Amino acid sequence: MKIQLHITYLLTSVLFLSFADRNSSGSRNVSADTTGKGRPAINASFASAEHKLTERFYTTADLDELLQRNQPAGIQLGTTRQGRSLNAWYFPGTSDKRALVIGGVHGSELSSIEVAQALVERLMSADEQPYYSVIVIPALFPDNAATAMRMPEQTGSVLNIGRYTHEQAVDPNRQMPSPGANINDDELTDHLSRRIEKENQLLLQLIRDFKPDRIASVHAIRNINYGGIYADPRTDANGIALGYASDSSLAVDMSILVDQQQGNVDGNHLKTRPTALYYKDPTPVAAGLPQKRNTVGAALKANRGSGISMGTWGTTAIEKEKNNDLNRDAMRVITIEVPGARRSFDYKTDQQKAFFRNQMLAFVNAIHHIFLGNHHVED
Repeated sequence: MKIQLHITYLLTSVLFLSFADRNSSGSRNVSADTTGKGRPAINASFASAEHKLTERFYTTADLDELLQRNQPAGIQLGTTRQGRSLNAWYFPGTSDKRALVIGGVHGSELSSIEVAQALVERLMSADEQPYYSVIVIPALFPDNAATAMRMPEQTGSVLNIGRYTHEQAVDPNRQMPSPGANINDDELTDHLSRRIEKENQLLLQLIRDFKPDRIASVHAIRNINYGGIYADPRTDANGIALGYASDSSLAVDMSILVDQQQGNVDGNHLKTRPTALYYKDPTPVAAGLPQKRNTVGAALKANRGSGISMGTWGTTAIEKEKNNDLNRDAMRVITIEVPGARRSFDYKTDQQKAFFRNQMLAFVNAIHHIFLGNHHVED
């Protein structure tokens, strides 16, 4: 049966797209408000084709049709373990370049979700299109974010409420496939042979379908001395460095804008020796040399904090797939560490709320104007 595309205008002035289910087995899910501000749920149900991976609510053909329409749209990528909608937003750009912005990889980092949601609102109301067409996922793990929001007074504490899906779960940012490889459709396991969580499966499917040139992964950091914007070095499929200068320049340019707007990017050391290198990561090497990677995150039992991050997997090219459509260049991956995990409106005093809202907007501006702008464009 031919897919019918339905378009509806909502109060937000953003299009929500709904594809008729081929087998009428799709269900509509109510999304969780991960912002605390009563955001509207995406009122859409996307067709689900037969896939070995976690069920998604669109097909590659659906996504292609969405991109061809060249209009802002809401997308329901799938549903979470607890039945919440995993929502994303698409905004067309003026070029053929594509970007992806991800918030809420760790549900405990609510400020990262606020930044991503504010970016969506900015793009909704912007008079001009960005240079990059972009998909924004405000909260990759909305179940975990909902857990964190039930105890807002603990946000940013060492308890890390909402960071992991359950007590034995692997760090959500350490569940990527081996560098240079795609997700295995049959086994659905990461580099250390652990099953990849449903939300990350949906993310990997989206990356495979959308093929972004660059990714911004928005996080939050407890130690505000390391707040900043960082870049991972790109390599070929064998881990040989491709050159770091433009990756570093993009991250530093973003951090300069944040600094100019009184945001905290102390980890970039702009006043002494500007750097885009995260303090725990190996030093980038010259093009043509083997690049070391950091495969250890949080120190957790059973290596739950170890594995391959988006920063490592995304920046490694995939060149050995039998199906050439599954190969891709190394993506530029920028990791944003917002100082403090609380949302601006979670602070107690009006002065604190105003300070952290200004800081949040400084990071939004850096993503909007630098990351999504015509800066250090990939070849």
